[in-house]
Amino acid sequence: MTKLSDSPKSGKGRQRTKTCGFGRSLFPLHFDRPSFPASVNVASILPALLACTSMRHRSETAEILRHPAGHLGRGLCSFVFCLALPILANVCLAQMNHIEKAANLLNQGQTDQAETEARQALNNPPTRALALAMLGTIRLREGRYGESESFLTQALALDPQLLGARTSLGNAYLLQNKPVLARKCFREVLARDPGNVNGRLGLAKVEASLGNYRESLRVADPIVRQLRESDDGVLLLATDYGALGKKEELKALVRSWHDLPAPPSDDLSFEFAKVLIACGMNSEAREVFEDEEANVALHPSAAAAQTLGEGYLSLGLLDRAEQSFQLALTLQPACAICDQNLADIAERRGDSEKALAYLLKAKQQEPENPQILFEFGKVCLERNLLEDALPALEKAASLNPDHDPYVYVLASAQVAKGDLPKAASLLSGLLRKHPQDGVLNYAMGAVYYLEGNYGEAESSLKQSLKTQPDQVAASYYLALTYDSLGREDQAVAVFRELVKSHPEHAPSYTKLGGILLRQHQYEEAQRNLARAVSLDPQSAEAHYQLGLLLRRLGKVNESENELRESRKLEAERSAQSDVRLRLLLPE
Repeated sequence: MTKLSDSPKSGKGRQRTKTCGFGRSLFPLHFDRPSFPASVNVASILPALLACTSMRHRSETAEILRHPAGHLGRGLCSFVFCLALPILANVCLAQMNHIEKAANLLNQGQTDQAETEARQALNNPPTRALALAMLGTIRLREGRYGESESFLTQALALDPQLLGARTSLGNAYLLQNKPVLARKCFREVLARDPGNVNGRLGLAKVEASLGNYRESLRVADPIVRQLRESDDGVLLLATDYGALGKKEELKALVRSWHDLPAPPSDDLSFEFAKVLIACGMNSEAREVFEDEEANVALHPSAAAAQTLGEGYLSLGLLDRAEQSFQLALTLQPACAICDQNLADIAERRGDSEKALAYLLKAKQQEPENPQILFEFGKVCLERNLLEDALPALEKAASLNPDHDPYVYVLASAQVAKGDLPKAASLLSGLLRKHPQDGVLNYAMGAVYYLEGNYGEAESSLKQSLKTQPDQVAASYYLALTYDSLGREDQAVAVFRELVKSHPEHAPSYTKLGGILLRQHQYEEAQRNLARAVSLDPQSAEAHYQLGLLLRRLGKVNESENELRESRKLEAERSAQSDVRLRLLLPE
């Protein structure tokens, strides 16, 4: 079947937190939802602070507490603590009761109850600003960044001195991909309190997110020691060092990572490993994954197991990746992305039937997922299951028509179906977007050749080779075009050059041998056809051409053996074209 797609140590087992996906940017910068470090016990801190605040020292204490140092905690900071400090001195114990309860509940992850308490303080003027800030923090924790922005903006309008709220607002902006507004917030925090660690960390993250890695390092320089003691701090430095090619500094961070005083979170561990992989530090990344694997064994999590599998897969560690994905499926059977990744592993091992089984499961779970449909259709196409491939590929392309690989492989399927005009139409659309693309020009040239439009085929194939000279497929089809135009000498020259540069390309030996047979150059023809059969014993054409040659040489018995093998292979190929999709459940 003709297919265009044929072109050519420490920390193990410690409690961690959330997980996230593995495959994103080359140098990822993680902006997580705010988390509350275990070292900060809001419920115990607030009463202690209130107890030592006497009436006669209230104004002095308020001034001091309006400018918190900004404790650097896991994720971003203990926002509840930072938000509460600036107005504690001006509020009596009874008024603070709801805020204290809200802080305690939020610290325990009980967001609904925390919101109920915070709303109880909204109607009390002395606590309204803090209540709004608390609600903004809750929304930030929930990932509802727009609502968080609204609450925090209202809080700052009532009390501009709430540095914790302003830092939170900066993070809300950053998480909504509003870096200019985030930068403004963090700069305002630092203008009021140059020693504010959270404001400086936030500003450094903004610069890194914009690709200003040197500026990010400059901003972070005064707090590098503190950054090396937190997971998100180490990740920020790693992102900057990696993007700037500072491999020695990045290597030093690996030790800092393993020596962190608090266990790193799952998501930041995977992001850190991504930076290491992008910089070619695969063995160091593997150590990070192995720490995560030990943690997942102690604290099983489907999301963490899935992300761990993606990490191992990115390193080509198929057995460990498979174990992780199977664990994720055990914990969460309806995991389409796990089945999709297991299909990828099966394909890499050459087991396309098992790959199809996994993809069929994934497709049943997410029938509108274009990537799953595409992978399913592509594997079907590779296995000559055209009637199963086409509907999946057509749907993938209709769901995401601007994704060029979907359209390209759909064109390949149309070629396999024999609908050359439709294939040409699809490829023409891609060429309008990418007129100099070598692969697209090759594909268009191949379709022209199959249509018998040899002049256009020659033009497109030459353009393809001009862009990418060492293309096997484009050279192969150009030689076929010359042969069809009756320019046998040019075809022979291209095929000879092709087998010289790509001595394992069996189809070129077959075609070259066939032309030489017609030219009565029997000795060279026999060498090429014998080579073709040895490289591809399943080629019916190679056996057929060799059979014809042997007959001309008077070797009747040998000729008949080759022709008989050719007929058998051709019958098998024809029977295969009628096969419908039959899948076995993966073991």
